[in-house]
Amino acid sequence: MAERRLARRDAVGGLVVVRVGYPEWPPAAEEWRCPFRIWGLGDESIHFGHSVDSIGAIQNALRGIYGTLERLGVPLRWEGLDDDAGDDTGFSMDTNTGYGLAFRHRIERMILDEEAKLPDSTRSRVEQERREARRKARAKARKEPQVRDVDMPAPFEPTSRSKYIRWIAERHLVRRDAVGSIVLVCMSDPELLSRKRVWKCPFTILGLGDDDSIHLGDGDDSMAALQNALRGIRCTLDQSGIPLRWALQGLEENDTGFPMDTDRGYGLAFRRRMEQMIQAEIEELVRPIRERHERREARRKARAKPQTE
Repeated sequence: MAERRLARRDAVGGLVVVRVGYPEWPPAAEEWRCPFRIWGLGDESIHFGHSVDSIGAIQNALRGIYGTLERLGVPLRWEGLDDDAGDDTGFSMDTNTGYGLAFRHRIERMILDEEAKLPDSTRSRVEQERREARRKARAKARKEPQVRDVDMPAPFEPTSRSKYIRWIAERHLVRRDAVGSIVLVCMSDPELLSRKRVWKCPFTILGLGDDDSIHLGDGDDSMAALQNALRGIRCTLDQSGIPLRWALQGLEENDTGFPMDTDRGYGLAFRRRMEQMIQAEIEELVRPIRERHERREARRKARAKPQTE
């Protein structure tokens, strides 16, 4: 479904290929899984990202790739980037650290606060690029047919455009401002526009009421298009202002399962700094838990130790 080529900076001509496959529900399984594989680093076996829905399986596959590359520590660079880009693989840490929604919101506020400390020129450049991207998206939307005012919670019907797209993953979100209303997020696989040599990954969000058009996450390779589609979904949901919750029992309120990542457009140095701060916050959170476990283990061993006369 998606692929990225990475250049090994410790071996001239060395190449690492990362691929993500389609999410699937195996026979007799209890959850979705999404395969991923990394060639060129020794272990070329197939691994899986697992989740309760197909989009979550894709997200966990991307997290698995990031974790694997970080753990191995091989200096890699996204093929085609300048040498001064350093060890930038294009796979970034996200804020879904597994410690609850309150912790994740604290991390997200920390990232936004650090962005605010950047020089005005840096922020202005990135903000200008984002405004220009939104302007182009709005101009494109005006030229293309859209579907509006979806009658919820009636079954979703494909539009004249979306019925020709093969949706490979989806997520159901509950609208907390309307009893029984559901928002459906659908993703397709990336495709290459041969004329422009740009990859596009379509996604649509049905049920927000004001815009059910087809959106596109674009990128220089299919993996980037997939990643930017996930970022685009998060931004669209946030900008809607509608209170939403992933339609799963036991989840916290306003948790859609689309976290912010550290790839905020301010360069590799900024991203690495954010990742170090997140790791420090995690360590601060888990240290008391680890220390309590170590004390309990020490007491258990002391009780089990045979008494000598």
